[in-house]
Amino acid sequence: MANRWLPLNKGRGVVSFSFDDVPASACHQGALLLELYQARGTFYICGSLTDGVEQNQPCHSVEDLQRLLENEHEIGCHTYSHTNCANVTSSFLSEDWERNQAFFKQHGIINHGFAFPFGAYNLGSKLAAAKRFSYNRITGGGTQTGRADLSALRAQALYSANNNVDEIAALIKHTATVGGWLILYTHEVSETPGPWGATPALLESALRTATQESCQILPVHKAIDFFLS
Repeated sequence: MANRWLPLNKGRGVVSFSFDDVPASACHQGALLLELYQARGTFYICGSLTDGVEQNQPCHSVEDLQRLLENEHEIGCHTYSHTNCANVTSSFLSEDWERNQAFFKQHGIINHGFAFPFGAYNLGSKLAAAKRFSYNRITGGGTQTGRADLSALRAQALYSANNNVDEIAALIKHTATVGGWLILYTHEVSETPGPWGATPALLESALRTATQESCQILPVHKAIDFFLS
């Protein structure tokens, strides 16, 4: 329900790389790898995590975010307090979004898109997010083909704990074959990632395969522009 359909009819596969919560390693190692492939990513920020630690991972700084913007990556909203949007009142959620927007405004950061923490949402939060943001990303996995719901864009985990190079390569090749859109997401980028992170080797393998398969590699908001053009 409450869908906003985006037609995916360009005949060319698109792959988007995104990072949730955004540990410092995503801003450094992750962004560097993308840039080596002339690609840019989308980084979903919780203002409460800035300069903090999550799951034993040092998080981004304001300087990291400004560097990402200078290098033409996309910054998105991930709520201020990493809120499970399916478990809170609409007033709490609205106030949490406002806190994150105040954080962005304070540091001159423009953002338009949103990713639901944990991929968790209900009809009320989906409707509210659709009114506030140009698009909303969830989890759910797999390649989107034919059309994609801008109110609930599906994304595939890129986690070294449960993905291997061959599985991700097959998914990217399928995306190229059907002219679909694959959004990948992870957290930290480290040689010793936790359960929700990726190694540099896994991330680079995905970038290499997407390049070899002639996919467009675009941040989420630019992928939307590509399909609308």
